[in-house]
Amino acid sequence: MAQMLIYNKIVALDTVKHKDMKIAPVTDFSFAASANSIPIAAVEFIETSKEYPITFVKNTQGEFIPTAIMGLQDNQNLFISEKGNWHANYIPAYIRRYPFVPSTTNEPDKLNICFDESYKGLNAENGIPLFKEDGSQSPLLEQTVKLIQDYHARMKQTSEFCTRLAESGIIQEMNAEFGNKDRTKKFRLTGLYVVNEEKLLQMDDAKVLEFFRKGEFAWIYSHLTSLSNFTRLMDRFFAMQK
Repeated sequence: MAQMLIYNKIVALDTVKHKDMKIAPVTDFSFAASANSIPIAAVEFIETSKEYPITFVKNTQGEFIPTAIMGLQDNQNLFISEKGNWHANYIPAYIRRYPFVPSTTNEPDKLNICFDESYKGLNAENGIPLFKEDGSQSPLLEQTVKLIQDYHARMKQTSEFCTRLAESGIIQEMNAEFGNKDRTKKFRLTGLYVVNEEKLLQMDDAKVLEFFRKGEFAWIYSHLTSLSNFTRLMDRFFAMQK
């Protein structure tokens, strides 16, 4: 199975092979220390915007994916301490589901539950069981499966939202340079896209109404508001250099 962000060795969860497996709760987020951006669902925009900048990036298919920006440099997450603590109130669902992750199947709307075999909290001695003695899912696994299924559905909704944004012609590449107060250090961020508010205000009334009726205008303005967090991110970066 292909490697993906923060996951190292993804294997499918097997009710027989892993029937005795236990998992310790994730308390050390060092696995995400090199992730300078995290994919998020549109439904997360409001909470995410309170702490992180939200931008869009293009995947290999040219589709826009919303992301929470965690760092100003490659392999840098400014919200994780050396001890692996996450220093922010909101943690994106992509991170909260770890070490689990879904994989699609040949059957529509059916997912396989997988996990990162390299996660140190997986063992047969300590932690919370994934399965009951009768082989059914434990409450923990049931909760995890629900989170994964909900996140997968939300990301499909997000993909449709981003497609309509792109088709409306209101997304543009961000051209921004950030620096410290005396401008001795600068960062130019590339490959990031944002909504052009001027074009948004000029959008056709029918398209505006569609976004409004779907409850998505709150997402758009949460994204725009979140961009002010780049200044906070920069301050956090320079504070950590001292």
